[in-house]
Amino acid sequence: MPPISDNWPDVQASLDVLEPEYAERVTSMLDFLQPHFTLIANYATSLHPQRLACHLITDHYTWGQSFTVFEVLFSNDTSWIIRFGMRPMDAYFNTAAQLERKILNEVAALHLVRQRTTIPVPEIIAFHPIPSPSNPLGSDFPAFVLMTAITGTTIEDCGIAIHELSTHSATDCGGKAGDPLGGDESKRPILQRYLRDIADIHVQLSRITFDRIGSFVIDDQGHVSVGPGADFGLGPFESAKEYFAIQAEAYEKLAIAAGLDEESGDVIEEGITNTDGAQLKRRFVASLWRAAMMPLVDERDDRGPFPMRHGDLHSENILVDATGHIVGVLDWDCAGTVPWEAFAVPTFEVSGHFTDAESADRKSPQRQERPVVHDAFNRELAAAEAKGAVAGNKPPSGRTLAALHNSDAGHVGAYLAYWMYSLACDYEQTGRALHRMLGSGDDIDQAFQKFAREVGAAPVEVH
Repeated sequence: MPPISDNWPDVQASLDVLEPEYAERVTSMLDFLQPHFTLIANYATSLHPQRLACHLITDHYTWGQSFTVFEVLFSNDTSWIIRFGMRPMDAYFNTAAQLERKILNEVAALHLVRQRTTIPVPEIIAFHPIPSPSNPLGSDFPAFVLMTAITGTTIEDCGIAIHELSTHSATDCGGKAGDPLGGDESKRPILQRYLRDIADIHVQLSRITFDRIGSFVIDDQGHVSVGPGADFGLGPFESAKEYFAIQAEAYEKLAIAAGLDEESGDVIEEGITNTDGAQLKRRFVASLWRAAMMPLVDERDDRGPFPMRHGDLHSENILVDATGHIVGVLDWDCAGTVPWEAFAVPTFEVSGHFTDAESADRKSPQRQERPVVHDAFNRELAAAEAKGAVAGNKPPSGRTLAALHNSDAGHVGAYLAYWMYSLACDYEQTGRALHRMLGSGDDIDQAFQKFAREVGAAPVEVH
């Protein structure tokens, strides 16, 4: 069996597309580890049940925002994965405290999933969340996680362009542009099996609930509880309203920061620069999200219990076999408990590009065009609920997962929330979608001018 890392992206090509400072962040980790590869391999051998010899595949590694990742290949051709925490990206991202929370969160999340579901996930072999004298690899070593590997491929490698499902409306499909099957109907059973398995995962995660919102922590006895969020250490939260209020504040801060980076600062009119206008537009969109979301929080579910969400369930973190059956779900460091409205739409549905109808008279998300994946997944979700219905499978409000998935609350709290962050409160896309949903009598440009006046700024030219 060939090494799993044979399917990873080309190292040099991946480095070439990074900004120099980010590429150096990766290569400096390699430079540090290189003299210690034998030590790391010996450590893995010491933990193997048969003490099999192994080596790290060092010429074909990969990385994400937080970790550099290597395959550990044993003499019987089985593999483990070891991930080393990289240095901070800046003063706010991937700090040592954040990395520690993410590692403990993933360890706890995998413990929960293995204990309480049939979802296929890696097994943690060893971890050390902080550089310290007690690090078994050495006091100078970075934080690390060692886990079993899962062999599989992605749905894209099966010839299904899943991102097309998340981008185009159903009216675009049918063997033309926007058809994820590329006109090959023989692949439809693969796609259906894939969506059916994601629906089953969604239902199983909904059964893991806690009384607070946040990320997971695990103690020495294996007891899992909810603590602050792994990303910025906020929370835990006692209510959905508290969570969404903090999320709205985060968008407002993001809008200010993103607006400062835009344009040149040239004067549009007296007292107002392009930078001012760009920032105001993003702040306006942040205000729209707050106005849309807060009334949609169901009082009956406000105090929980709250379901477990993967948090980063895109296709690259989902491994399948040739039939589309999911054989592995990876990267649980973004997992946590969230309000039901935020749980409603799994991340895989948000892949690709933002999709929303252009018709200004469509004021409800349920009447707007959805990505074709939305309806296809909703059918599978309803079937999975009916098949596996058990006591305690629904939130206190009694709403089904399929109804939540198809609701205004899910559209704003999960789908649009993702794009609010990804597009930094973008005016043309998320802004117009939120404005249509709120059903204001003004068009969005008029509403923006009104907002600009209310926050004390002069009218801003709308482009």
